Amino acid sequence: MTLSKAKLKDLRSLTHKKIRDQQKKFLIEGLRLVGDSIDSGFKLLEVFYTNELKESTAGKDLLVRLGNKTSNLHEISDREMDLISETVTFQGIVAVVKQQEFSLDSMLENPERKSHLVALDAVSDPGNAGTMVRSCDWFGMDGVLFGTNSVDLYNPKVLRATMGGIFHMPIVEGVDLLSTLSRAKELGYTVIVTDQSGETHCDRMNYPTRSLIVFGNEAWGVSDQVKELADFRVSIRRYGLGDSLNVSVACGIILSSVHRLYE
Repeated sequence: MTLSKAKLKDLRSLTHKKIRDQQKKFLIEGLRLVGDSIDSGFKLLEVFYTNELKESTAGKDLLVRLGNKTSNLHEISDREMDLISETVTFQGIVAVVKQQEFSLDSMLENPERKSHLVALDAVSDPGNAGTMVRSCDWFGMDGVLFGTNSVDLYNPKVLRATMGGIFHMPIVEGVDLLSTLSRAKELGYTVIVTDQSGETHCDRMNYPTRSLIVFGNEAWGVSDQVKELADFRVSIRRYGLGDSLNVSVACGIILSSVHRLYE
């Protein structure tokens, strides 16, 4: 099919948060993200692909799987794909996905005895936020909370950095962390904040079965108001001369020790 100027404009507009929020849709691209979306609970609204992708082995397999998910599959030209794609070297496939709203109440009131959640307190860099979601996925976290001042979950750079993690666990945006952490404590969660000056080293921390771990802003860390609600403040041992760690790196290090007691 040939895309009209209006359709191209509509697709391009989904690169803007205001439009994504209004339409409750977002764009994903690439074999990995589109493939991971198929087995998720997210609804695929439209898929656009190039002839080159259709002729490749990986593309053929993906299109067969996509055909079982949606009938709105459209072949477009390389030029049209270039206009839609956000990446320098596109992989020949883009999908429009309906946003899925998860219930914060359901996440907090998880009936399972073990529940490990992660919260982002004003994490502003898209690459960091997306990589942290990816780490949460790898280490089996039960959900992620994006605080009100954190980057938009559906930012294209965030989505790419999640490497499909967005489709594997519940994530809630726009969370008022102060009220949410207070409620979580009432529901039996232990609130743990990451702090360079924390009194407990993460490799010595025995994470309770219901834990909520908070990571803070790249420049100033977790806010003082959130720290006041913490049951524990954890840090990472330093062996060299560096004065700080990237927040996404710190996230991976700390989450790697969460399940230690249960293995």
